[in-house]
Amino acid sequence: MPVETSLSSDGSVLNILLSGEFDINRSLQVQDIINAFPDTVRVIRIDLEGVTKIDATIFSTLILLYFDKERNARIELINCDKALARRLTLAGLDRLITIRMSLTKTEIKASDVEEKDTSKDRQ
Repeated sequence: MPVETSLSSDGSVLNILLSGEFDINRSLQVQDIINAFPDTVRVIRIDLEGVTKIDATIFSTLILLYFDKERNARIELINCDKALARRLTLAGLDRLITIRMSLTKTEIKASDVEEKDTSKDRQ
């Protein structure tokens, strides 16, 4: 299954839509995609809505992404099912990344606007 990506108009938010299985191959693919985007990205939002199966590689992937991008970008998981959210929280990853159980397309657009507004405040 392909990974769909989109970049906000100002280049600050990278949206990654996953589907199918999240295994070691998908993990490497996601890492390559994220590393290919410019340093203007401030939020990396990974949408798990279409993911049907997740193995343990998601833990290492998220930790590696966090330590690789922590200085420049915040990592968010959206549309995360309850069981995975619980496992990530038990592992302490909720302290490193934002985990959201569900997010509608309208809420995603609204959070993009909020991110732009807060980035202006930082300047």
